Amino acid sequence: MPKSTFYNLNKEKREKIEKALKNEFTKHTFEKASISNIIEEAKIPRGSFYQYFEDKEDALKYIIEDFVNDEKEKIKELLIQNKGDIFLTTLDLYSYFVDKNYHEKEVKLFQNIINKLRNENVNIYKNIKLKKFTDLKDNEKRNCYINTSLLAIENEEDIQYMLRILTCILRAEIMDVMQKKVSKEKRKRRIIETNRNFKKRNEEIK
Repeated sequence: MPKSTFYNLNKEKREKIEKALKNEFTKHTFEKASISNIIEEAKIPRGSFYQYFEDKEDALKYIIEDFVNDEKEKIKELLIQNKGDIFLTTLDLYSYFVDKNYHEKEVKLFQNIINKLRNENVNIYKNIKLKKFTDLKDNEKRNCYINTSLLAIENEEDIQYMLRILTCILRAEIMDVMQKKVSKEKRKRRIIETNRNFKKRNEEIK
């Protein structure tokens, strides 16, 4: 992650560097991205880059961390909105990210980030608390996310396994849409069908 010197910069300069990073990682995969291009667009000396980041991978991790945090916050928001139902949340999350990133510029960055996350097997649901909504008071609802009473699970390991599968499916469907391999509507129908099968299997186990 960025060094403290990066966070000590004024907002305008940080945003300028962040924009340069996003533009470079949009145009190129991590392997082909160039620090020279980044510092040229950001108008900073090469030495300054290394005062802010350890290396190119550290800079990409900053962009990815921002993306993952956005994912996690949206998941929490949607879980609360859907009263802890992970199946409804998966569907809403699909719509959110497709609508947000379904533009030429955003698509390429999204693809590069997703590929990096997939290669590193990042679990976006990690550290999301598992509780029953009915067990919490109104002022505690900000801490409750997944309604485990809706699921046939025995422990947290089971739910994390299920969430990892749903995440892989979700990302694969979004990637196909982003690459224009199939329509948004068709992939949404596939996610609905996948959720239906998960719920059916869950009910059978319960």
